[in-house]
Amino acid sequence: MLGEALPATLLLASLGLVVALILAVLIAGLSSLAPFAWLRDGLRQVPGLFVAVPVFWLGILLIQVFSFGLGWVPIVGADPVAGLVLPVLTLAVPISAPLAQVLVRAIDQVQAQPFVTVVRAKGAPPLWVLTRSVARNAAVPTLTIAGVLFGELVGGAVVTETVFGRTGIGRLTEQAVANQDIPVLQGVVLLSALGFVIISFAVDLVTPLIDPRQRAVASASTRRTLQEATA
Repeated sequence: MLGEALPATLLLASLGLVVALILAVLIAGLSSLAPFAWLRDGLRQVPGLFVAVPVFWLGILLIQVFSFGLGWVPIVGADPVAGLVLPVLTLAVPISAPLAQVLVRAIDQVQAQPFVTVVRAKGAPPLWVLTRSVARNAAVPTLTIAGVLFGELVGGAVVTETVFGRTGIGRLTEQAVANQDIPVLQGVVLLSALGFVIISFAVDLVTPLIDPRQRAVASASTRRTLQEATA
């Protein structure tokens, strides 16, 4: 049962994380590059609004507006691609909030560093400074929190798949709770824990590729371990 339900949930969660990252980058970038202070402050309040939106309410609202109201996305008899649009948005909006908050805070911290001041003093435009000098340094904490939030997408899938009537781990969990099916619930918990471990391990492997300082720390730690082992 888990094997049959897992691919649909993985597809939904992966697309939700990608869209959430895009929304977070847009919010953080615009809040740093917006020409007016009131606009920058307003954009910085958007993540707080997103995180306060209940998933089930957002899903129902999207159905009412884009399916029943505007008729842009059919909710009944939709093809596989169109059927993913609203569920992915329902998952992505709340998850994008903490990502945007962490990214905005990281960008502010990096922009206060002396090397950014030097780059600006050389006449580099704001967009160049943000994309070339700030973004890579600010991406590490965002990547870390993204790995943790990917596991929460499974919990969000319980509500999303129920609202949209999709098959997957979330719908299977909802049915198992209703039927008091303990073995299925144990399997879901074990699968979620395994997912957290794998994703955390993957984040630890990718982080040194983004931040050269992490590679230097890892190399120094490896040399120290080898020296202690040969001593």
